[in-house]
Amino acid sequence: MSGSTKNISFSRLQKLRALVYLFVRYYAAFTLLGYGFAKVMGAQFTVLDSQLAKPMGDVSGFWLTWYYFGYSLIYSAIVAWAQIAGAVLLCFRRTALIGVVLLLPVMINIVCIDLWVIKFPFDSGALRNAVFVLCALLVALCFHVGDLYRFLCNQRADLALFTRWHRWSQAVSIVVVIGMIAYTAHDGYWLANVNNRDPTAIDGAWKVQGQQQDADLPDWIYFEYNRAYMTVFHFANGKSETHDFRVDNTAKSIGIGQQWLTSGSDIFK
Repeated sequence: MSGSTKNISFSRLQKLRALVYLFVRYYAAFTLLGYGFAKVMGAQFTVLDSQLAKPMGDVSGFWLTWYYFGYSLIYSAIVAWAQIAGAVLLCFRRTALIGVVLLLPVMINIVCIDLWVIKFPFDSGALRNAVFVLCALLVALCFHVGDLYRFLCNQRADLALFTRWHRWSQAVSIVVVIGMIAYTAHDGYWLANVNNRDPTAIDGAWKVQGQQQDADLPDWIYFEYNRAYMTVFHFANGKSETHDFRVDNTAKSIGIGQQWLTSGSDIFK
C-alpha cells in the first residue's frame, strides 16, 4: 500500500514538473513572438523626427537605444528573427534547450539595457516583461542542467590536449592566463590614457565670438580630450572639419594643422 502511495506522489510530482516546464516555455515563447513580430512590422526601433533633430547629448537613453538598434535594417531583422526562431524552438521539447540557449543572451542584454541604458523604473511594464521572460528562460534551463553537464563534461574530455592530467600543464595554463590578463589590461590603459589622450589646458568646447557672420569661419571649435591632438571645427551650416592641434606650454602658443596627427600651423598659429 505504501509503495503505491509513493508511486502516485511521484507521478503527481512528474506531472507538476511537466506542467511548470510547459508553462514557462509557452509563456516566454508567446511574449517573444509578440516582440519579434513588433520589430518585423515596424512597431519597434522606429525613431521620431523630433528626436532626430535633437543634439545627441540631449537625447534620452531610450531613443538612443532605439535609434541604434534600428539604424541597420539587417541588424534589427536579425534581433527580431532570433526572438521569433527562439520562441518557436521553445514550443517543442526536442528543441526547447536550443531555444533557451539562443534566447538567453538576447534577454540578458535586453534587461541590462532596460536597467542601465534606458533606465526604466522598476514598475515599468517593459522592464517587468523582460525580467519575467528572462526568469522563465532560466527556469526552463534548470530542467536541462543534467543535459548541459553531461554535454560539457564529455566535450571537455574530447578536447583535452593530453590524455593524462599533469600538474605542470595546469601551472602553465595559469601563468598564460595571468599573462594575458596583465597584457590586455596594460594595453587597455595605454590606449585610453597615453595613445588616446594627451591633456592640454584648452581641452573642451569653445564658442567663437567677436566675429562677423562668415560661412567660412567656425562657430564652435572642439579640442578633444579623448582624442589626442584632434580639433573639430563646427560651422553654422552643420558642417564639421577635423584638424590637428598642438599646444606649446613653454611658448604659450597653439598651432592648428590641416590633417589630424600631422603637426603643423598652416591653418592657425
